[in-house]
Amino acid sequence: MHKLVEIKNVKKSYGKKMVLDEINLSIEQGEFVLISGKSGCGKSTLLNIIGLLDKFDKGEYIFNGVNVFKGFGVRERIRAYDIGFVFQSYCLLDNLSVKDNVLMPLFYNNTRINKECMNTMERYFEVFGLSKLRNTKVKYLSGGEKQRTAIVRAIVKNPALVVADEPTGNLDPINSKIIYKELGKLTELGKSVLVVTHNKDVFKNVCSKYKIEDGKIIDD
Repeated sequence: MHKLVEIKNVKKSYGKKMVLDEINLSIEQGEFVLISGKSGCGKSTLLNIIGLLDKFDKGEYIFNGVNVFKGFGVRERIRAYDIGFVFQSYCLLDNLSVKDNVLMPLFYNNTRINKECMNTMERYFEVFGLSKLRNTKVKYLSGGEKQRTAIVRAIVKNPALVVADEPTGNLDPINSKIIYKELGKLTELGKSVLVVTHNKDVFKNVCSKYKIEDGKIIDD
């Protein structure tokens, strides 16, 4: 299998506190990876590093064969086109509609919003129960509706990697299963999925499971 993500000997500290210590992790193309661990163990920090939202102190990060910190604009280009990020805090724009929030990343990376793109968005709206809310401003949504909007936003641009921080944290069991099913479908299309969660019961049948303890990543 082709390695999409290679994290090699990555270290990350905040002041004197070592959060990630010699982390090594590979994610294959089409692989579904789950990372768990206690609150504050460094799960979100690792996710932010892989999602190219944060830097590390030492180590190496190879994305699809490219060192992400060698070359002008490499990080920004990969983050814009190849990674879809689902934030635990949603990071939606309250005064924009659901539809405009979902399409916003496509404006930033100059993706042509054509009929195929719109059809993909509408299909996911249907799957996630957002069709009737497409023109509703985000500030009027429930927590679960915001979470589902954030997930559609992450996957509609067809990224190579979807990185999700507690994607089912604000969802009921039925919608949690829908999220798991749809993320699984992405891997069938050759996309890779990385999920950080406390809710391991939802994500039972994934390719690889890890947990972070004392700054180290180990098999779970």
